[in-house]
Amino acid sequence: MTYSWHLEMIWDYRQVFARGVVVTLQLTIIALACGVVLGLVFGLMRGARNWLLSMPAMIYIETFRSTPTLVQLVWIYYALPMLTGVQLSAFNSVALGLGLHTAAYLAEIFRAGVNSIDRGQMMAAKAIGMTYFQAMRRIILPQATRRMVPPFINEFATLIKLTSLGSVVAVPEILHEANNVISATFRPLEVYTAVAVVFALIACPMIFVARLLERMLTARS
Repeated sequence: MTYSWHLEMIWDYRQVFARGVVVTLQLTIIALACGVVLGLVFGLMRGARNWLLSMPAMIYIETFRSTPTLVQLVWIYYALPMLTGVQLSAFNSVALGLGLHTAAYLAEIFRAGVNSIDRGQMMAAKAIGMTYFQAMRRIILPQATRRMVPPFINEFATLIKLTSLGSVVAVPEILHEANNVISATFRPLEVYTAVAVVFALIACPMIFVARLLERMLTARS
């Protein structure tokens, strides 16, 4: 049986896909910003010698790393309002969930990057009068960043793809808009193929830029 492709219908619904792309990028940027900030905080807490700091960070990290992302998003959207009385919109729920999820993985990347730097450098920084945070900002983190770029790129690419889970709670990202198009056209093969191409077009340029940044940092080291 030969399938008859009708790719022209993708162009007919280009505005629908464009809306989905915008929402996907918004989710990615917000979740990434949240993940970087929280990931750095929890990564430093996880590496602390004081168990009052390391234990809560460990619980947070392992909880989000050991449970499915979809369950986390659904729990935040449906269960959190029952506990707090605060109802977040679908978009905010997914952005928050993806941000918290990403932070758990980035925390381990930050921790591993910091731990890869010789401890003698921290001791030397303190010997010349620097505080812990000054040493981190001026000496440790700039070196660790070079080593964190490759796993950071992988996590960034994963985050872009995870935004498709927003369709479960009706966030109008690419996959949700694609399902609406399928309901109207009954052409799932063309639509899902277009979705795959769109995700590739979003992720590949960003990954390329990140790889370029990695090479630049390596060349300077």
